[in-house]
Amino acid sequence: MTTPAPTHFDTAARDWDQRPMSQQLAAVPERLLAQLPLQASDHVLDFGAGTGLLSVPIAPKVAQVTALDMSAAMLQVLNEKGFANITTLQQDIFAGLPGRYHAVVSCMALHHVADTAALLRAFAAALHPGGRIALVDLYQEDGSFHGDNDAKGVQHFGFATEALQALAEQAGLTDIAFSDILRLQHRNGRAYPLFLMTGRKA
Repeated sequence: MTTPAPTHFDTAARDWDQRPMSQQLAAVPERLLAQLPLQASDHVLDFGAGTGLLSVPIAPKVAQVTALDMSAAMLQVLNEKGFANITTLQQDIFAGLPGRYHAVVSCMALHHVADTAALLRAFAAALHPGGRIALVDLYQEDGSFHGDNDAKGVQHFGFATEALQALAEQAGLTDIAFSDILRLQHRNGRAYPLFLMTGRKA
């Protein structure tokens, strides 16, 4: 049995929260939560949870958060934060999920998944009827955001919102809406805008 080589995310996990980019992204959860109605009884899936940028601020507002990520090292950092109602799950989302969720959230993870249509179908299948999505990612860019795209597992240089909306609707999601949520100031001197995509399962 071979052990997979550590990924960019595994090797960066310990210092992830201290990165300038992570510190800028810390503004996202409050803005996302302003557009995502949650109940105290809800169970939320955080896709590509990493060290818990979204999971940690959501946890006090809901019954349970399942934090899904492929990187064991990132989830270890999240586990050390000590939230009793955050369950970490290290697996591929396409391997099947253990439950149904009232909301699926994600920040800067969609562009790491090659098959966006299949990912949105997986989100829709994972939601209770009426369940909501709140997904944050890059507007379409020229590939300069990550720089070393192959090493960082980049599959898409951001997204065109019209195409993403069409895929979401094909997956069975409705009321799709986009809003600007943050402009990331990059060390290359450029600013990269992020969108928040919201919607729900009929």
